[in-house]
Amino acid sequence: MGNDFSIELTMSNEMNPLDAVVRAMNIIRRGKIAINHIIIDMSDSVIRISMAVRGEEDEVRWVCNKLDKLYDTVNVKYMPIELQANMVVMGNGKNIQR
Repeated sequence: MGNDFSIELTMSNEMNPLDAVVRAMNIIRRGKIAINHIIIDMSDSVIRISMAVRGEEDEVRWVCNKLDKLYDTVNVKYMPIELQANMVVMGNGKNIQR
């Protein structure tokens, strides 16, 4: 099944930005992870890719290690996403959300 993780990737935008994104996406699709959400932000100097993924931690680490080896990668990191449930307390007919 796997856990939820966040991957943040920063790449330089010096050559062709679409080529850099395609190289990164080819690595990501080879990993045994499922992408839940992805945001790609291209500015004049950097490309920032933020992803919410699901998979085993060793697979997420494998993807991040491969991304880190790309020559236009500046920084890559991942962290687990912890889900917090809202607690609802019923008291005297009123809902109190904590």
